[in-house]
Amino acid sequence: MISSSFYEYIDRESIDSDLICKICRSPFIDPIVVQCGDTYCRLCIENDMGNGSHCPSQSCNQLLSIGHLTPNPPPRLVVSMLDKLKVRCQLCNETNINRGIFDEHVKTSCSEYRIDCPRKNIGCQWFGSRNEHDEHTKTCLFEKLRPMVDILYRVIENQSLDIEKLQKQTEQQTIEIRQLNTQVDQQNAQFEQQTTEIGQLNTQVDQQKAQLERQTTELGQHKTEIELQKTQIEQLDAQLQQQQIQISDIQSENQTKNNEITSIRKQITKLEEEINKLKSTALWLCK
Repeated sequence: MISSSFYEYIDRESIDSDLICKICRSPFIDPIVVQCGDTYCRLCIENDMGNGSHCPSQSCNQLLSIGHLTPNPPPRLVVSMLDKLKVRCQLCNETNINRGIFDEHVKTSCSEYRIDCPRKNIGCQWFGSRNEHDEHTKTCLFEKLRPMVDILYRVIENQSLDIEKLQKQTEQQTIEIRQLNTQVDQQNAQFEQQTTEIGQLNTQVDQQKAQLERQTTELGQHKTEIELQKTQIEQLDAQLQQQQIQISDIQSENQTKNNEITSIRKQITKLEEEINKLKSTALWLCK
């Protein structure tokens, strides 16, 4: 907003008192309605708060704080009435300008408003009223350089676009490089993990290999023991066969002896029968 020092109110005494700020005693500029219900210029009430003042409202009189300044939008009717207040431009003396469009008047049509030369961006230091601008333009060296400068600006603009394009490409490549670095880091971490796992597997393999060697040694020992036991079994088997042969021989001898005993028994039985006959004969002769 253009400073209010560039205009003055026409027939100030006729302005409704409800539109007057109690702090600056002028019509509201950027009004806000505070918690206690009164309306003030935003800048006025904020400055009072910065100075540690109390609320100007006699019904409130509280120490101003951020919470007290919670803004509420003023009624549209108030804003419309403020915008329609008539002012006079103190630069060009034009009157009956609605305050709501005063900024537009100063920026577009006020003949005395001081402006920069349009060629300030290429070095012109001229600063004067708008009604002097056309005359200045006729003698402005920078204005004569305008076609060349425009060409240079187009070249610079194109180069800027190229630079911007290259910067975007660089940023994209940087992002891709970061992504690749992240992938490389992940692969390195995965490789380290796999290396650790391989080391653990190698340790397990070594342990299993040592265990296998121990088992092989034990198996060799068992095999030797088995062969020794096999030899002992063979020896026992041979002894058993010899004993079986001896038993067979003994059984044969026993059978022969049994046969002899049977024969002898038969002979004894026969002799007993003959003795009995002889006894009977002897008894008979004795009678």
